[in-house]
Amino acid sequence: MENSKLSCSAFGLSLIGKQIEGLVRILPQLIYVLDLEQQRLVFISDRITDILGYSKQDIEQMGNSLGPIMVHANMQAFAKDISQRFYRMETGENFEFIMAFRHKNGEIRTLKNTASLLQQNQEGKNQYIMLIAEDITEQILREEILQFKQFHIQDSERTFQYGSWEMEDGSNFVKWTDGLFELLGVPKERFPDGKVPRGFYLSFVPASEREVVEAEAYGKIDAKVPYYEISHSIIDMKGETKYVILRMHIIMTNNTTIVMGTVVDNTLHIKVEKERNDQMLQLQRQHTQMEEAEAIFKFGSWECNINESHFRCSEGLFNLLELDSSHYPQSIVPLDFYPDFVHPEDVQRVREYARQVLAEKKPFYEIEHRIVDSTGVTKNVMLRARVQYDENGRMQRAIGVTADLTEIETYRRELERQVAALNRSNQELEQFAYVASHDLQEPLRKIKAFGERLEKKYKDVVGDEGKFFIDRMINAAQRMNTLIDDLLTYSRASREIETPKQLALNEVVKNVIDDLEIKIQSENAQITVGELPMIEAQAVQMQQLFQNLIENALKFRKPELSPVVHIMAEKVSKKEYHKIPQLNPTLEYYRFTINDNGIGFDSKYADQIFAIFQRLHGRTEYEGTGLGLAICRKIVESHSGYIMAQGEEGVGATFIFYLPTTKNK
Repeated sequence: MENSKLSCSAFGLSLIGKQIEGLVRILPQLIYVLDLEQQRLVFISDRITDILGYSKQDIEQMGNSLGPIMVHANMQAFAKDISQRFYRMETGENFEFIMAFRHKNGEIRTLKNTASLLQQNQEGKNQYIMLIAEDITEQILREEILQFKQFHIQDSERTFQYGSWEMEDGSNFVKWTDGLFELLGVPKERFPDGKVPRGFYLSFVPASEREVVEAEAYGKIDAKVPYYEISHSIIDMKGETKYVILRMHIIMTNNTTIVMGTVVDNTLHIKVEKERNDQMLQLQRQHTQMEEAEAIFKFGSWECNINESHFRCSEGLFNLLELDSSHYPQSIVPLDFYPDFVHPEDVQRVREYARQVLAEKKPFYEIEHRIVDSTGVTKNVMLRARVQYDENGRMQRAIGVTADLTEIETYRRELERQVAALNRSNQELEQFAYVASHDLQEPLRKIKAFGERLEKKYKDVVGDEGKFFIDRMINAAQRMNTLIDDLLTYSRASREIETPKQLALNEVVKNVIDDLEIKIQSENAQITVGELPMIEAQAVQMQQLFQNLIENALKFRKPELSPVVHIMAEKVSKKEYHKIPQLNPTLEYYRFTINDNGIGFDSKYADQIFAIFQRLHGRTEYEGTGLGLAICRKIVESHSGYIMAQGEEGVGATFIFYLPTTKNK
């Protein structure tokens, strides 16, 4: 049994003498010798207990082998590889390998093993391998912790966008972290050891700031100021401008001064701050604009939050009530503030309306009423509000405006008075025109009748000259009669002499053509009518409108050509509404076109021809009173429409008018 003990004496003093045995005992490393022939340990030092917790007896019980306590993911392959290395070793050769062992207390310890050939057998084959093992568990742990911290720093630098640097005072190089390389966009490959020239950082500072930054930074270093920071901008390798904060810490140890610091990317903060300042400026500008708008248009805004149990009013509302807002901190007033200013005669009506809005959960609130301001002046106001309710239907919040309608109300009453006066005047004028025309027709009939009697009874007595005068008198009376009839028609054109009804305009035009049949045939005229819509209008006035326009086309014909008249209609598009301000945007319109091949007219007279008694030709050339187109305009406008004309001399004329599908009430 003595031969199996793992001692120097058992191993043989021929290999290790007394002095070497004493050296083995004092060395901190674990030393063990492996017999390759017997595949077991023939020696192990006492450090086995200090390092792995096992006694030599424990090792003997494990068969003089460390195999049972070795820890490896693929132990069989590892053992084979190591054995081959042992067999191939030459004298004087060393090789190292790392191996994990399980401590007696269960912990895993990592040993760095250095192997060397101790002795060969008589056949010259390797037999004894000596291994010196050093416990590097704590060292590896420290390295892992250091590596973890390094990764953590790198992650922190990447996450919080900053980089660190360090240099000794007087050194020509500065040590950068990966974060600083990334911040400036500098490839780490340019400086593998992380050391950059001292002035390299300043090359990224814009020229306009470089001198200041350099003077400030190096000045503080020379003055040994413990801490300093400066904000400035940089332009990275990609040409992107960034705003950074350069911070420096000076640490003095013995005779060495170390400067450490960080460069923090503050771009996002600067941008956010700028956006916040811009928003604040915009809000301030909007607030000023709102106050100016309130002053110009005389209104005030307010907000009521039931949970806060108060109103918050704008400056405009205080002005409307003639109050000094400085007496109301933060523009806050109690809930019963506004009702105190409601006119006593309107209080009940306003309260009942408010109850109705809340009872019906209406989202909008709008009521006109009167207020009495702090100076005793009565004003007409419009109160509008948007009301918000909670899930239980209780009012939570209301936002609204109160606008001063006093001037508008005054203007409205004055306008109503003037409109009423104008209506009375128009009625009196129409009545006068009707009576005057009716009374004028009687003497005209007598003049015409007596003229015709004179012509029949005394034509031989008065001679040719007398007959000429009598003819002139009769013709003048006839023209006067026609003029009076047209005046009566014109005066009635704006009056609703019958109830508007749905009319098929194709039928209206057909009746007009039938009435003008003899004249159409005598002129050999050709009239084409397209598909016309049904509209709500007065039948008599529509008959008059189309008759006047068709007669106008027949009258102003070219002597050498037969008249050709086209009548068509097309629905007006929304786009066309904006081009014609005379149209009512709440109504739907059709555009009617009547064009002819007559003598036409100069386009500069396009408006003049619709004026009353306006003629472009003499009475001897074309008969008429000059009221036909004026009547057309009055009829169209009384139906909320619009009429215009286009023409070219010698080519023809086109009359375009717009009529709504329904009569504007």
